[in-house]
Amino acid sequence: MFDVEMEQKRMFLTATDGIKIAYDAQGEGPLLILLQGFDEARQIWHELGYVERLSQHFRVVTMDRRGIGESDKPTSVSAYRLEQMLADISAVADACEAQKFMVWGHSFGASLTLQLAARSERVSRAIAAGSFFGRVYFEERINQIVSELQVLYKAQQDGTLRELGLDNEDVRWVEERSLPALMACWQATVSWPIVNPGEVRCPLYVYSGSDDHRITKPLLQRQEEIDEASILLRIFDHIDHAQELSEIEVVYPAAEVFLRKQPQE
Repeated sequence: MFDVEMEQKRMFLTATDGIKIAYDAQGEGPLLILLQGFDEARQIWHELGYVERLSQHFRVVTMDRRGIGESDKPTSVSAYRLEQMLADISAVADACEAQKFMVWGHSFGASLTLQLAARSERVSRAIAAGSFFGRVYFEERINQIVSELQVLYKAQQDGTLRELGLDNEDVRWVEERSLPALMACWQATVSWPIVNPGEVRCPLYVYSGSDDHRITKPLLQRQEEIDEASILLRIFDHIDHAQELSEIEVVYPAAEVFLRKQPQE
């Protein structure tokens, strides 16, 4: 594995509301922005080998969304409204001096990708892995997640994380993240609008794994709508939600082919 820190060209920009966003760029060519899952930092794309491969064909940008990694971590729910999250991505494209850009997102990053594909005329091509059309974030489930995070945060403040039965890896996960920022972001998603296939404005490739039932089932239920919108949908056998990103040898080839297609194709 190459040295992630050596390869990264770390940069920062200031969003429209003053929040600092961390990103890095590598390679030459059309701009491609990668968006990872909810609680992952941008390094995951480097560690799994995506940046190394993609940078042979594109100018590849990974970014820490607000609230995670090296970006600022506001704790107000309003800081994570959809319009601001999308504006952050556009600001990265602006910083890279690209009017048009492509985007590839996984999980939460895929949900952002679908929102971009439906709302921004700047996106020329998009890949969404591990998300679906319709209401992705339900209030009841979000309230449950926030409650669980509140328990962790209180234990963190009291120094009693070990008493909850957390192992070293779990404790490290907590310590490396801002739990108030995660809670605020989750709460904000309740008001995010849904995206329907017919609203997508650019060529779009959606994929998931057959073992990722929460994602794959609603995608297959809307297969006809997806086909009518000329969206490419692929379900990989025996792949779960995490493996939609980690199994690079399985998912990467078709994605690269899609990204490298010319506009008329």
